[in-house]
Amino acid sequence: MIFKNKMMKFCRNTPIAIVVLILFFNVGLSSKANAQGIEFMYDLDQAIAKAQQENKLVFVDFYTSWCGPCKVLDKTVFPVEKVGEFFNANFVSCKIQCDDGGIGVELGKKYDVIAYPTLMFLDGEGEMVHVQAGASSADALIEIGKTALNPELNLKSMMTKWDSGNRDEDFVNQYFKSLKKFYRYEKASSDFLEYFNELDPSAKTSKHIFELFELVGIAPLSSTFDYLENNYNTFVKNIGKDEVDNFIADSYLWHFKNMSQNAPKDEYKDAMKKFKAKKHPFYDEYELFYQVFEATDDVEEYQKRGTEFLAKYGTNRDAYTLNLTSLLGNLTGRPEQGAAGVQWMEDLLERNDNPQYLQVYVYILWRNFRYDKALEVVKKMRANAVEDGKPTEQIDKQIEEIVGMKERYELKTKS
Repeated sequence: MIFKNKMMKFCRNTPIAIVVLILFFNVGLSSKANAQGIEFMYDLDQAIAKAQQENKLVFVDFYTSWCGPCKVLDKTVFPVEKVGEFFNANFVSCKIQCDDGGIGVELGKKYDVIAYPTLMFLDGEGEMVHVQAGASSADALIEIGKTALNPELNLKSMMTKWDSGNRDEDFVNQYFKSLKKFYRYEKASSDFLEYFNELDPSAKTSKHIFELFELVGIAPLSSTFDYLENNYNTFVKNIGKDEVDNFIADSYLWHFKNMSQNAPKDEYKDAMKKFKAKKHPFYDEYELFYQVFEATDDVEEYQKRGTEFLAKYGTNRDAYTLNLTSLLGNLTGRPEQGAAGVQWMEDLLERNDNPQYLQVYVYILWRNFRYDKALEVVKKMRANAVEDGKPTEQIDKQIEEIVGMKERYELKTKS
């Protein structure tokens, strides 16, 4: 799944290897579902009208032309025979391209599509019943469809129970987990704020509410986050100092990192002034980190600032290196243009040889046209997967892609 910039504040909840894998599959994959698989329409109004006639839900694939995972889904999942059998029997299916410059863009906004591909199910009135961002396999997509058909499990049923006033603790947990799982971030934030404001003061500082803070991802400088800071001692007593301190520090780190990239400059500067006034001990470290991202329009300056920052603070968090390197990979695309990122990753792996970091390493290698080394690393990843009894299909596709890029580059340089 690929997110719009306005939703990047949630990237801290997304494993970095997944982000890089998404970027990787944005290279060279495309196809159309064949007749053996799902039969798609391309006009949503017509699809809804047909669904009304047939008493079915509408399955909508919201996609874009640049979305790699969309193309993978289109090529490897939608054409599968058992997928077609299930979806053609139970749904009227429709494809909507959200970067078509017309109705697709408007429909994406109407249905609050924030990730691609978004797989949504609508009733005969065009109202959302269930939604999920992406599917990893044919079986996974069929399970999503079964959930959409289940009135006890789909997202609409959860929202109906919430709107009817169900505030049982177990249900509240399940409700917000579902909203986050299905990328209804804005609704999760607004519903949680309403819920929090209705609580008694003693309940607001409970472990249950703190866990919801972590789940929902309350943002620094919001009223709820201010409540946490203003009642810090009570939360520490109820939760524990390390857990509260780590949550506060992490929240500031990723919130302002993404503001530095995506928010209007005036808004960002004003927020930073408020952040500084809080006098947190980590302010200077974070400010220097954000200054790296302010240089994304100048790759050389970005690498210079990144190297200086990592030399001073890099050992504090592995995530610093992973984030700086991943973005550098996005910014580069010529031989050795982002060579500093390769060094950043090699320094990180030298002190922490975590297999989960290899995906980022592979990404920055091939983005610098170091195809042989990238193949060496990705083959190591494959060997690790085999040893752990994990599937290798996605890794095998990476190997194929890197080999193809290497061959094309060598052919180009020889001509």
